[in-house]
Amino acid sequence: MKKWEETGKSDDLKEWLREAVSRPLDEWREVYESFSPVDIETGERRPRVPPPDVDSRLAAVLVPILIEGNDARVIYTVRKDDLADHAGQISFPGGSRESGDGSLLETALREAEEEIDLSPDLVEVIGGLEEMYIPPSNFRVSPFVGLLPPRAEMVLAPDEVEEIFTVSLATLSAPETFRRVLWRREGRDYEVPVFAIDGPVARNIWGATAAMTAALLARLGWREYRQ
Repeated sequence: MKKWEETGKSDDLKEWLREAVSRPLDEWREVYESFSPVDIETGERRPRVPPPDVDSRLAAVLVPILIEGNDARVIYTVRKDDLADHAGQISFPGGSRESGDGSLLETALREAEEEIDLSPDLVEVIGGLEEMYIPPSNFRVSPFVGLLPPRAEMVLAPDEVEEIFTVSLATLSAPETFRRVLWRREGRDYEVPVFAIDGPVARNIWGATAAMTAALLARLGWREYRQ
């Protein structure tokens, strides 16, 4: 399989992404579970599938990829600090399914339009990733991957989104980007897998957003999560 840096032009890159995302990921559960924080004391990690007796909420996100020549950049948002769910976290545009949504894909596209003013007409949806369960918020989230043209303009909704930023696939897949860091939360120490993005503003992409990112990268041949 060719790497994105070797495709040479945007049409080849798009076709490569379409083909990769269309394939099921056999090890999806392993990928998702590997991005759950590990309690240092007990060795336990939270599952990424809901318990059988839990009535979880349905949600969807869009994983937008901006295509510019032979460069592909994944779009992320930073959520506002005062939101009810996942406040202040790095995320993909998305949210809960509403009664007027005809499908979870409609949910993802609607939320992307509401949060970053992304017109659904500009999104070429090339497939979905596996559903993920997020224990703290009790959501079952369906991610959909969409390609965006260079002309796609995005404007954040100030009541929901603090910032929009992009990271290239090449950076995300670089061996030095994937790290395991130690965080202390509520008096306990955790080992947390992250995509550590260096730059003027250093960022750690972690949790469900990191796991979904990993599921995309794994379809492209990335295997760093096994280390």
